[in-house]
Amino acid sequence: MNSSARLAISAVREYSVSIVGIVLLGIVGAYAFVFGGPLTLLVVELLVPGAIGVALVWYGLRSQARENGTQRVDIVTVFSVTCGAIVATFCAWSIYLLSIRAGFTGGFAQPVLSALSTGIAFGAVLGHIYVEFAHHYRENAQLSQAIDASMDGIAVVVDDNHAYANDAYAALYGVRSAAALEGTHWETLYTNAARSTIEREVLPALDERRYWRGTLTGKRADGTAFPQDVTVSALEYGSVVVARDVSEQRDREQRIQVLNRVLRHNLRNAVTVIQGHATLAGERDSTLECRHVAPILEEIDDLMTTADKARGVERTLERNGAAELVETTAVVRSVVDRARTAYPDARIITQVEEQRSEATRPCVDGSITDALDELVANAIQHNGPRDDDSSTGEGGDGPTVEIAVRTVAYETESRLEFTVTDDGNGIPDAERRAVLEGRETQLEHSSGLGLWLVAWIVQNAGGDLRFADRPGGGTIVTLSFPQEQSVSADAATRAAP
Repeated sequence: MNSSARLAISAVREYSVSIVGIVLLGIVGAYAFVFGGPLTLLVVELLVPGAIGVALVWYGLRSQARENGTQRVDIVTVFSVTCGAIVATFCAWSIYLLSIRAGFTGGFAQPVLSALSTGIAFGAVLGHIYVEFAHHYRENAQLSQAIDASMDGIAVVVDDNHAYANDAYAALYGVRSAAALEGTHWETLYTNAARSTIEREVLPALDERRYWRGTLTGKRADGTAFPQDVTVSALEYGSVVVARDVSEQRDREQRIQVLNRVLRHNLRNAVTVIQGHATLAGERDSTLECRHVAPILEEIDDLMTTADKARGVERTLERNGAAELVETTAVVRSVVDRARTAYPDARIITQVEEQRSEATRPCVDGSITDALDELVANAIQHNGPRDDDSSTGEGGDGPTVEIAVRTVAYETESRLEFTVTDDGNGIPDAERRAVLEGRETQLEHSSGLGLWLVAWIVQNAGGDLRFADRPGGGTIVTLSFPQEQSVSADAATRAAP
C-alpha cells in the first residue's frame, strides 16, 4: 500500500463519524428530491434525520480535538453504522411482513429513513458512552496499579472508615492484608496522643484548606508505636491518607545530633589541653617553639576554625526555613557592607540592574545573604598570588570581588541571578564536581564546608548553582532562581505577618 492510500485511509478514519453524518444528510436530500411533497410535510418527515446528520458532523469534528480522538471516532462509527443497519433492516422487514399480512401498500422509504437515522443516533450514543466508560476504567486501573506499587502507605477514608488501602499501608501497621483494614476506623491505627492531634489539628485543617501534613505516632498490630510522616488530603466524599515510616530517619538524626554534640565537646576539651601544653613547651624552648610548637598551634587554630564553621553551618541551615523575604538590592548592600568591614584591603565592586518601581522590586529568601557572604569570604580568603603575579585591584594588591544581580531572559523562562566574580586562583574542578553532584568520594571532595553551605542554601531556596572560569583567572559563581519565585516588594510586604 503506497503512502497516498495510507493517507486517504487515515483521513477517512479521522472523519468517519462526520462522513456518516454527511451520508445521512445526502440521503435526506435525495428523499426530498425524489419524493417531494408539501414543504410542511417534508419538514416533519426529515426534521429528525436531518438533525441527527448535522449532530454527527459536529460530533466528528469536535472529537478530533479530544484525547484518543481517532480511537473514539472509530468506535462511535462502528456502533452507529451497526445499530443504524440493524434498526433499518428490522424496520424494513417489519413493514414487509405487514404488507403480506395486512395488505399494507404504503411507502417504505420514510419509515426506513427514520429508523435508519434513529438507529445511527442510538449507536453513536452507545459508542460515546462505551468510550467514556473505557477511558475512566483505564484511568482507574492505572491509578490502582500505581497506588498498589507505591512504597508509601496509601488509604482512602470515607466516613472515618477505611474504604481502600494498599499493601504498603497494611504492612506499615503490621496487618497481614489490606482487605482486613476495610471498614475499620482509621484513627484506631494511632496512639491516644496522635488521636488528640488528629481531632485538634488534622480535621480542622481539612475543613479550612483541604489538606494537612505533619508527623503522627502510629500503632502497629503488636502494640508497638512508631513515628510517621502523614499527609491527609480531602476528597469530595472522604479523604486520602499517605503515610511513611520515618523511624530510621528519626533514629539517624538523633544519633547524628548526639555524636555531633559529644564530638564538639570532646574535641574542644582535647584541643584546649593540647594547646595549653604546646604553649608551655614553646615558652621553655624557643627552638622547639619555632620548629614544632608553632605548626602545632597553627593546625589547632585551623581545626577549631573548622569546628566553629561546622557549627555555624548547622545554625544557618536551622534558621534557613524561617528566613524572611528581602529585596535583592538590600541583599547586595548587606553583603558588601559586611565584606568591606571584615576585609578592608579587598576591593568590592557591585553591579545591580536599574531599579524598578518600588512595588515591583524583586525579593528573595533572606538566606541568600548567607550564601553570598560565604562566597565573598571564600573568594577573599583564598585569593593567593597567581602564577603571573598580576593584580586587577586598583590602588593596591588586594583581591577584587564583584557582586552582581540581574534578571536574565532565557528561551523558556526568566531567572533572577546573583553572580560573585573573583580574580583569584579559581576553585578546583574536583571541589566543583563534589558540590554540584551532591556527594564526595576519596578522589573528589571539597576542602571545606563553605561551598556545601552555599549549595544547601541555594537548593532549599529552589535555585541552581553554577561555576565558570573567569577570563584572565578567577571564578564566576552564579546563584540562579526562577523569576516566579522572586516576589515583588509589595507582595512581600503583604505576606509579612
